[in-house]
Amino acid sequence: MKKLAILDLETTSLDERHGDLWEIGLIMRDLRQPIRTDVEYWWHVRPDLTFADPNALKVGRYYERCRVRRSPIGASRRLAPAINLGSPWIHEHTGEPPVEGDWFMNDNAGSIAATVARELDGATIVANNPTHDRKFLDKFLRVHGQLLTAHHRMIDIRALLIGYVDGRLSAYDGKVDEAFETEAVPYVEDWLGGYMDSPSWEIVGVAQDPGTKHTALGDARLDRDVYDAIRTAR
Repeated sequence: MKKLAILDLETTSLDERHGDLWEIGLIMRDLRQPIRTDVEYWWHVRPDLTFADPNALKVGRYYERCRVRRSPIGASRRLAPAINLGSPWIHEHTGEPPVEGDWFMNDNAGSIAATVARELDGATIVANNPTHDRKFLDKFLRVHGQLLTAHHRMIDIRALLIGYVDGRLSAYDGKVDEAFETEAVPYVEDWLGGYMDSPSWEIVGVAQDPGTKHTALGDARLDRDVYDAIRTAR
């Protein structure tokens, strides 16, 4: 692998034939560099809601969070994953304490597509549901005259976590207490007992702030942290 594209999207439907993406969270990591440096990108794009699924909008809190929802279709912003920035970033005064996303640069969907296509060229996509994200991203890029040329093999962090759990159980003859740290044992037992559809991120010591769930950059950061935790686990 040359570089990782750690990705999450918020979309207007679960079906790319009827919906579109409206939020992109992307963390690029060049594995060829001697010192690891992650570069974060975050965009909002005003989608066409003609065929949108109301439930999908509720899950992503579209009307609460989308920074371009009052703008014409196609209007876009690149949002800053930081606060208190100077020029060329523009500060949107919300009347609330400053948060990530309050600083932005106006953008357009075509420019975003060109940037994403360039960054993902040859990259390995890492995501919680990479097949879903790839379909929506491929549609977005094609509509705007670009093409997704990321590596065809992707890393699904949920599948990676299941493999990690199964591998440790196998190495320790199924003895949960020996295979995992004390804090992780209840989460492993919940999954093995059928109380969870999939293992919890807490098994590898990662917990997500509830306020960042179903936000593209928040979920991309979670994906990165889970990936790193599994790769460095002992």
